[in-house]
Amino acid sequence: MQDEWTEKYRPKSLSQIVGNESAVRTIRQWAKSWEGGTPKRKALVLRGDPGTGKTSAALALANDMAWDLVEMNASDHRNAASIKKIAGMGAVSQTFSPTGEFYSSSKGRRKLIILDEADNLFGREDRGGAGAIVETIRESGQPIILIVNDYHELARKAPAVKTLAEKAFFKRLDSKSIISVLKSVAKQESIRAQDDVLVRIAENCGGDVRAAINDLQMMVEGKGELTMSDSQAMGKRNQLKELNAALNSMFGAKTLREARDATMDIDMTPDELEKWIEEGIPHEMRDPSDQAEAFDALSRSDVYLGWTKILQHYGLWSYAKEMMTGGVSLSRKRAPRSPVYDYGYPSHFIMLSRAKGPRAARNSVSGKLAQHLHTSRKRVTESTLPLLSLIVRNDRELLLRLVSDAGLDEGDVAFLLGVDSDSEQVKGIMVEAIGSGADKQEAGSGRSRRSRTGSKDGFSGF
Repeated sequence: MQDEWTEKYRPKSLSQIVGNESAVRTIRQWAKSWEGGTPKRKALVLRGDPGTGKTSAALALANDMAWDLVEMNASDHRNAASIKKIAGMGAVSQTFSPTGEFYSSSKGRRKLIILDEADNLFGREDRGGAGAIVETIRESGQPIILIVNDYHELARKAPAVKTLAEKAFFKRLDSKSIISVLKSVAKQESIRAQDDVLVRIAENCGGDVRAAINDLQMMVEGKGELTMSDSQAMGKRNQLKELNAALNSMFGAKTLREARDATMDIDMTPDELEKWIEEGIPHEMRDPSDQAEAFDALSRSDVYLGWTKILQHYGLWSYAKEMMTGGVSLSRKRAPRSPVYDYGYPSHFIMLSRAKGPRAARNSVSGKLAQHLHTSRKRVTESTLPLLSLIVRNDRELLLRLVSDAGLDEGDVAFLLGVDSDSEQVKGIMVEAIGSGADKQEAGSGRSRRSRTGSKDGFSGF
């Protein structure tokens, strides 16, 4: 399988970062401030749209400075406990190498702590995460980089970051810069690509260099040359930049028609658009009363969306869009508009994405138990599963029987116990269940042999 080119050609040094010269200068100046000891601002926030080089710049800095790395990304839980455990362990004044060698900070040996997607903190799972980030920065004796797409969201949840951290803004790259990156990649891969093809890829990616490299790799699969005909299958990406412009016009509209028309060309359903507008209201509306009216208008649009699903009458979408666009934008009456805002990806969609794994695990358990108990999956999910999960944590014998009789696997057991599937607890349950199942099978075979032997003896007695 081919390596991902985005990783293969990730810059190894800040000098290889294309574009964003101002951000690179800020990063270098911040790194230099650590040469004389612990500076006043121990953290650096890299902000900007996805694919603009934030993570690459952080990793390149660590390479340039010969700093070791401690990383947390979007797949980690970012609650207080996990942040203190992972980031806090690295945020000490002295460091050790992976092999145990002592590194003295006074001699320039440091450990860079990177918290990727630090703005994605929400819900019970991430409780205390924002506070833990602030606490880690304050107590750290090591450099910390926070990588965010939505700086406003991070600042809202952790206001102290505004004064504790330096900031570097990464803007989307222009087509000329992206074309130079694509040419470099094509040359190193010995690919002959027409300039027109590279121009089309660069223009289609909307300033996202990572997307451009991915498109190039996808198109060149199994080929040594690219022509314009190869680019025909490349669809136009719905760019966040276009959506930002549409939402900016909508929130700034003075009339109902102007607000409605602003989002007319956005390629998404009203249900999806509603979530983006919902995410933007707290940032757009300064006055609490304006916010309340805006959310009231949005709730009315949600009523129409609900009836659309129930009645399957999609003509009601027009009423929903009137309320979510015009109703929201015209709610601003008491305070002037906030500065232009980059609209963040709706946390609603992020939560659904992060819940996909638990939902799949729940459905797996429910399906097996429904078949075993001769009932519906819905009944198991709503009534049986919550109680059963509590019971089996204190009744090992029942859990072993369910594993054996209902065919539960490691993931199912982990879901019921609320632990990781590779934990020692789950491994112990599975080993014991398999052992007891083999014993039952052997005992059953013994009874069968005795029954057959008895029958033979009985017939011989007649």
